[in-house]
Amino acid sequence: MMAELAISLGKIVGSVLLLAAVLAGVGFLARRLRLQPEIARKIIHVSLGLYCLTFPWVFDQAWEVAAVCLLAGAVFVIARSRPTLGEGLHGVKRFSYGELLFAVSVALLFWLKDGHYSLEIRGIQAEPQLILYVLPILLLTLSDAASALVGVNYGRMQFPVEDGVKSVEGVLTFILTAWIAALIALLLFTDLGRGDVIVLALIAALFGSLFEAASWRGLDNLFIPMGLYFILANLLPRGTTELLITTLGFAIVTGLLATVGVRLNISRHVVASGLSLLFCIAIFAGPMAVLTPGAAFAAYYAIWRQGERRDAPHDALNMIITALTVALAVFVISALLRVDTIYTFNLAFACLATGILVRFGRLRPTPLAGGVALICSVGLVRALAVPVWRPETFVFIAFAIVLVVGSVGLFSLMRQRSPGRPWIKLGALSLLIGLAGLPLSPGGGSALGLSG
Repeated sequence: MMAELAISLGKIVGSVLLLAAVLAGVGFLARRLRLQPEIARKIIHVSLGLYCLTFPWVFDQAWEVAAVCLLAGAVFVIARSRPTLGEGLHGVKRFSYGELLFAVSVALLFWLKDGHYSLEIRGIQAEPQLILYVLPILLLTLSDAASALVGVNYGRMQFPVEDGVKSVEGVLTFILTAWIAALIALLLFTDLGRGDVIVLALIAALFGSLFEAASWRGLDNLFIPMGLYFILANLLPRGTTELLITTLGFAIVTGLLATVGVRLNISRHVVASGLSLLFCIAIFAGPMAVLTPGAAFAAYYAIWRQGERRDAPHDALNMIITALTVALAVFVISALLRVDTIYTFNLAFACLATGILVRFGRLRPTPLAGGVALICSVGLVRALAVPVWRPETFVFIAFAIVLVVGSVGLFSLMRQRSPGRPWIKLGALSLLIGLAGLPLSPGGGSALGLSG
């Protein structure tokens, strides 16, 4: 036991030292060779990504990778204030969470590559598949870097995003390199037929490029790998016909919603980011799971149409980050506890929608009550749709209504007493309220050992 622990600690320490050496070495080369900041940053990105691809063969336990990523995050934070260590990483003068989100994605993917509870109970994913780790990291490492370098040096057809611009040339580069990389990975790590490999590789490339184009502040390091994980975990067991129908259906819905969004004067970046998040939720948890996040988006749009929040820079994107954080937190909790958290998910987003109306809206009591009632109705669709009602279903419905209605007072108090950082507080409070309903949710209490 002690020998195994010593080996694990040695691999962890060695990996962190390698990270520090790469950061320092690229910083030195950047100074001596006067490399472009974006090139230096991508050298680090590719170097670390290629090493992370070896993790399934280097590490045996998920906790080892989690420890490496946690320590790597600490090194990244230190590098922000140490020019000799972080010059290659932070030479690009824009604010980014990218390096920290990269570490988070690697840890989550290594842990989730053996499957996820919510997929198991739907009979979709029951056995470990290395491709669920390798392909997302591979595309994030190579295609994202190629896209950025081509876009910076050769991009002419540009479109705006939150922290600058991206280019059509960069997006096309991502698609081409991602398709080639996905073809190779799927042929090596799966036994799919050639037709399935071609279609699935193209789907991964197209959606990966959508996630990259919709990202900002380094969120592509989370959007791309986790989005591809959700898609691959759901689509791998399906045949070519189903793959094509799913992709065509998403393309049609995306086109329609994007057209509507633009006509409603919503920026293309917000539309692309919101649709990317909703698609990941729908493909992984089912179409009905998008109802409550959709209610939160609709509540925000209603407030925005009234003229509220228009002066806050990039506020809609902050709302999407909040929704992403809540969804990902519920997903991780489900994997940790091995509990179906769909009811918690719906309750949390119903509270988030209510919180948006209360925190940002200036509604009179009657319209507010109507909005909350509508949100409660949408949030309970999943509970009402079960084929067989059990006593715990009635208990959960009553408790959920009490929580959503009670959240009105909590959000009102937050608006008066603590007006700063509204999105962080809205997301955190909504998640906590959703978790409060988990023990009483159908199947949740028994799975947690709280009921017979």
